[in-house]
This record gives sequence, C-alpha cells and structure tokens, in this order.
Amino acid sequence: MNSEKKCCQNCKKDFTIEIEDFSFYVKMKVPPPTFCPECRLIRRLAFREERSFYKDECAKCGEKIVSLFAPETSFTVYCSSCWWSDSWDGTDYGKDYDFSKPFFEQLYELQKVVPLQATNLRNCTDCKYCHGCIRSKNCTFVFTSLQSINCYYCETPVFSRDSFDSNFIMNADHVYEGVNIGGVYNSKFIYFSDECLDCSFVFNCLGCSDCFGCVNLRNQKYCIFNQKYTKEDYKKEILRWDLGSYKIIEEARKKFTELYYKTPRRFALISRSSDVSGDDIQNTKNCRVCFSAVYGVENCKFIFHGGLLLKDSYDFTLGGDNSELLYEVSGSTQSQRILFTRGSNEAIDVEYSDQIYGGFNLFGCTKLRTKKYCILNKQYTKEEYEKLIPKIKKHMNDMPYIDSNGRIYKYGEFCPPEHSLWAYNESWAHQYFPIKKEEAIKQGYKWRDSIERDYKVSIKSGDLPDHIKDVLDSILDEVIECEHDGSDCNQQCTAAFRILPNELQFYRQMNLALPRLCPNCRHYERLKKANPPKLWHRKCMCGGVGSENKEYENTARHFHATDPCPNEFETAISDSREEIVYCEKCYQSEFI
Repeated sequence: MNSEKKCCQNCKKDFTIEIEDFSFYVKMKVPPPTFCPECRLIRRLAFREERSFYKDECAKCGEKIVSLFAPETSFTVYCSSCWWSDSWDGTDYGKDYDFSKPFFEQLYELQKVVPLQATNLRNCTDCKYCHGCIRSKNCTFVFTSLQSINCYYCETPVFSRDSFDSNFIMNADHVYEGVNIGGVYNSKFIYFSDECLDCSFVFNCLGCSDCFGCVNLRNQKYCIFNQKYTKEDYKKEILRWDLGSYKIIEEARKKFTELYYKTPRRFALISRSSDVSGDDIQNTKNCRVCFSAVYGVENCKFIFHGGLLLKDSYDFTLGGDNSELLYEVSGSTQSQRILFTRGSNEAIDVEYSDQIYGGFNLFGCTKLRTKKYCILNKQYTKEEYEKLIPKIKKHMNDMPYIDSNGRIYKYGEFCPPEHSLWAYNESWAHQYFPIKKEEAIKQGYKWRDSIERDYKVSIKSGDLPDHIKDVLDSILDEVIECEHDGSDCNQQCTAAFRILPNELQFYRQMNLALPRLCPNCRHYERLKKANPPKLWHRKCMCGGVGSENKEYENTARHFHATDPCPNEFETAISDSREEIVYCEKCYQSEFI
C-alpha cells in the first residue's frame, strides 16, 4: 500500500494519507478520512465548550444555576448534583433506530432531549463559574482543572494552587500569567518554563531562580535580561523593576519582548522525546504532528493536548490518562477503542457518543453511565447489538448525512459541526482558529451574539491607580471598563469586569498591578503566546556567525562553521513571524 493524496471536502486543499496512516485505519476498521488533519481538528474543537456562562434554573430541582447553555436553546439542563444523582437514567430516553433517516440526524435529536449537565464538576468544593473540574477546591472561572486549589481565571491547572490567569500549568504555586509551565513557584509572566522559582518575564527557562526578563536560560540565578549579576547587585537592580506598577509592567513587557525577538529560539519545544514532530512535546516517542503532547505519549499522530500514557491513537484532543486506540475523539480518560466520540471516561468500545462514563459497547449514545450494548440510548442484548451495528454502519453509507454546505458524512467521519451544542465563538475552535461571524456562518457554524449587559461602568481602566499599594478596598465595588471596551477584538470581550476579594488579596501579596483587560481578553492574549497547532517547512536561520537577519551574533562555533546552516525542519513557527528560528544543533551550540 502506498501513500495517497486526497482533496479535503471541506477546505478543498490536498492532503496526504501516509502508509502508516492506512495501517492505523485498517487496525481501527474505519475508512480513510475525507477531511484534512486541520479541518478534522477544527471540527472536533467546535464540540469543545468553554468560557460562556448563562444564568438558568435546574430543570429538575429548580435551583438557580450557572450553565454553559444559553436558555434560548431550550435544552433540558440539570445542576451537577441532580445530573449525577440516581433520580434519572439516560436509557429512559432510548430510541429505536430509524432506517428512514440519516444516523447523524437521529443522534442530534437524542442529544437535544437527554438532560445536559450545566457545568461538569466532579468532587469539587466551592468552585464557581467553573467547568470540567475534578477534585478541585475554591476555584473561580477555571476550566479543566485537576486537584487544584484557589485558582482563578485558569485553563487546565493540574495539581496547582494559588495561581491566576494561567494556561496549562502543572504543580504551580503562586503563579500569575503562566503558560505551559511545570514545577514553578512564586513567578509572574512565565512562559514554557519548568522548575523555576522567583522569576518574572521568562521564556523557555529551566531550573532557574531569581531571573527577570530572560530567554533560554538553564539552571541560572540572578540574571536580568540575560545578564548575569552577583546576588548583591541583583537585589539592588531588581528594585527598579517593581511589578506593583502597571507602567513598569508594560516597560518590562516591551523590553522582554525585544530580547525575545533578538534571541534565537529552537524550532520546536521538545524535551526527553524521540522520533517526534510537532511542538510543546515532553516524554514522548514515535509521534507525528503532535502539539502539547506530554508524559508518556507513544505511537500517536495528530494529537492536541494529549498526555499521561496516551498510546496508539490518531486525531485526539484533550486528555489521555492511560487511554489507547482512540480515533477522532475529543476528551477521553482511561478508555480503549473509542471512535468519533466527545467525552469518554473509563469506557471501552464506544462509537459516535457523547459524555460516556464507564460501560462498553455503545453506539450513538449520550450521557450514559456504566451501560453496555446500547444504541441511541436504548438497551439491547449482546446478540441484538452485534447484529444491528453492521446494519447501521451500512445505512450510514447508503444514506449519508449532507450538511448545509454539501459536505457528506458517512461512517468514518466525526459529527457535523452544525450539530454542536455550542456556537463557534463559544468553542475551542474559536480560541485556536478565530474567525469573524460572517465567515463562521458561511462555513456552516452557529454563532451567538453577545448578550446585552445591564451593568454600568464606574471606572475606566485608564483611571485605575498605577500601583497596587494605592488601590483601596473600595475597588471591589467598582465596575471596571475593559481596555478593549467591548470593541471588535473578537475575544469574547465582556466590556467590563470586577475585582474579587481573593483576587485583590493575591495582587497585593504578589505585588502586582491590577489588570486592565477583562478575564476573557486576558485569556485570548495568553493564547497568543503559544504556537498554533500547525506545521510549516522551514530552513534554519543560522547564517554561520550569526542569524540571517543580523539581529543575533553567535557565541559558539557551529558544525557548519561560517557557512549558513543547511538543516531544514517542520516547525509551528511560520516564516511570516519575527522570531529567529534555529535548528536543534545550532540552538544547542548556543544555549545548552
């Protein structure tokens, strides 16, 4: 079998299915995809909800709740307590399979009537405006956390505490604006760094302490903008960089950014890994086109935010945790042989399903717990199930679903984006592939316009005190105008925000100036720090004695001497960006 070129039926661009891809599809007993890898990723992300909360009532107990579902959708929504209770069962909504209608229509109709969980919280205490959190406590506006405490405005804090405005942090303690970090304590504005202490404005630093405005350092102390100081001189000089002042934060940010663009960065952030391609990869082997793949990912391809012993899987987004043989799956833990599914936990042999907890042999099911041999939430015997499944798959091919843009969905394709329970701008798709409303509708996605808010701004962000020491407790009563003021920033701007008591205490403790952007805009600005889940073919920018753009002078002799480096690679940094990108060998010669 040879590799084969295909034309994506969505974007109409060519993509290649490699020999090893065909081997995987044969093993999984699925046909090759008709969407290219990027379109498949966007389609899965469109089914991943976050950041949009609405006030509602639990349809079961009548309690006031905060929900991920807009009230006008008319879905049946339960609070977490009622949803996890034994007072209802997903099989109560079971339906006979209808061979006169496309499968995807039947699945979507089922999803709209089975009770939805307002926000997904499991074994959490006092977590407000949170979703996807497990065993967490005292968190606010936090998403996808695991065993985290006192975190605010964070995305995926794991085993972390007392941290604010951070994305994908593990074992973090007292961190502000951390992005993709691990083992960090008492640090601010820290990006893609591990095992750091008392650092601010650092990028790709490992094992550092007391460093400020630094890039690419290893096991260093007392450095400011990559210049080494004695302990005594560092203590004197660092007083000049008082981050309690917003003006000084902005000055430091500008100088740090200038250093970042004048310092070569490695073509990809890859550590302790072998035979891999992609970006932000740790402890991984034999994986291709993977992004944010960490802690024991093996034999995988097209992974986005997967880890914790994820194996032998393709086209997977968010999760892992001892899972294997996953294909076109969004969100899965401790599961095996899961296909075309959104959310599976401790499940086996599940296809085209949504939020499955435990159980096995499920097809076209939603919101089931510890069930087996179900189709469209209806219970069957093992014999009945095994007899009906091949007929359904054949029916999916004989009567495919055709969406509003003419795209054809047979067996082997993930669900149509127009069947997502959320609008495009409420989903992860908009976070990583932002588009305007007109383009989203043109592509067949839903869009939800901002709701009218009845608050009145009491203070503009530009009128806030410059230094945190001058902020009075009365700030807790103010409605602060976001610096973007609800303009067309395409970042789900809420136009205004408030400072919470614990938040103010954190800023004072960390000596941090108040933010000027609303939490949503701050989140989108952090997302810009990470590379997109996409690869470009590029050449090393080392020109021999320095970078090709003359911004950096090499400090060591490289293997290619004074000639330009001949190495080429796949990188998530496009050639339209300003960074100086070095290959692995040139980077190591300079910084390792």
